[in-house]
Amino acid sequence: MTGMIVGVDEVTLEYSVDDGTTWGEVLEAKNVVIPEEQPEWRKRTTLSVTDRRHRYGRGMVDVAENAITCFYTTEAYKAAKAMEARPDTSPVLFRVTFPVNTETQSTGDVFQWGALVQVGGGGEQDVESDLEFKINMRTQGGVTFTEGAAI
Repeated sequence: MTGMIVGVDEVTLEYSVDDGTTWGEVLEAKNVVIPEEQPEWRKRTTLSVTDRRHRYGRGMVDVAENAITCFYTTEAYKAAKAMEARPDTSPVLFRVTFPVNTETQSTGDVFQWGALVQVGGGGEQDVESDLEFKINMRTQGGVTFTEGAAI
């Protein structure tokens, strides 16, 4: 088997507030986010088109707004607020590291990006549930993918 299916609970979700020098786990995270890039497509159809089909070119790329939902603990909330305190000129770095495919890799694949963070209060909470809050993020720049090192 050359591919492998990865469960969400098998990846590592981390953040850095010191430009990648040190990394810590996103505490009490319930989901994993890898931001999706949304390209703008510019119409470039000209009068010389003979097949009556539009032509397109690439425009600017935006990255979707995302949120990581976390169970509330004092430690998790304080860590999120430290992310929020970063200046706009120095986004929080996030990375998701996949497990190693032992048949083909010595390290796992990695996705990494920077984002501005705004901590949400959690909104309405149900009496039958655990308290949660959101780490809302707006990605700055692109999402990088680094393939795990081959064996």
